[in-house]
Amino acid sequence: MGRAIKTLTQADIIVINHWMIRRFGGVFFSHDNNLANPGSLDHVLEAIEGSLFGQELYPTLFEKGAAIAWRIIKGHVFHDGNKRTGMEACRNFFDLNGYILKMDNQTIDVAVDIASNKMEFPDFVAWIEGRIESKP
Repeated sequence: MGRAIKTLTQADIIVINHWMIRRFGGVFFSHDNNLANPGSLDHVLEAIEGSLFGQELYPTLFEKGAAIAWRIIKGHVFHDGNKRTGMEACRNFFDLNGYILKMDNQTIDVAVDIASNKMEFPDFVAWIEGRIESKP
């Protein structure tokens, strides 16, 4: 994993949220891109690349991908669709970086567990590591 890590933009994640709402239902307020707090998504993206006292907050690719989902879900970034958007943004992040994150019905349970404080971040990272594979 020596290559530069590619990341999603705010616009990418807003499009994912809009697509999730259109595909699975929910509420999308177009006047504010469905953002519950306009600065919250910027904060998510800054945190992924951030550091504290010279140490990266999320030093590995797996932690960065997990943090995108985690922070969207836990932070209630959007008016609706946070769990779906967080997990799909995570999947897209790995896709951008040459990996496939296998998703199935358990993905929904994991997103609900994150939202309801039944899963810790290191466990989520481990869950991702067990479901990831390099693209052919």
